[in-house]
Amino acid sequence: MSDPASFQQLITRHRGALARLCRHYEAQPEPRRDLEQEILLALWRAFATFRGECSERTFLYRVAHNVAATHVLRAVRQRALPEPEPPPPPSPEQTAEARDALALLERRLRSMDLTSRQLVLMALEGCSTAEMAEITGLSPTNITTRLSRARKALGEEQAG
Repeated sequence: MSDPASFQQLITRHRGALARLCRHYEAQPEPRRDLEQEILLALWRAFATFRGECSERTFLYRVAHNVAATHVLRAVRQRALPEPEPPPPPSPEQTAEARDALALLERRLRSMDLTSRQLVLMALEGCSTAEMAEITGLSPTNITTRLSRARKALGEEQAG
């Protein structure tokens, strides 16, 4: 499966995730661009052997994380890994806004029924529908429906 158009579509669908991954491993712009190029090259080489035995997302992450790990280890061996720059501290206004938004979310979550609250919290933690089904004993369809309703309820409260 080495079709250039299919490869481009894969990269386009996951560009944001790749950018976040590169930012996580490299704080500086120049090494980050190098890492991104290394990942894209490795993905192109591996794309020809992708058989669809896992999701394309799993394939992409596996290749990208392996390349990033190798990149970091190589930099450590060469002692070329710069100290990451700490992010600038948030302004007092940003801190207050974040605190207010979190308090609002917590109030809204507490107003939900227990099952919906549990499902929203598990979704925020990145649990898959299958994992939520195993944890709660609910069917995946029931979970999807309840999460959709909970998100809609949170959105309606936000707008109103």
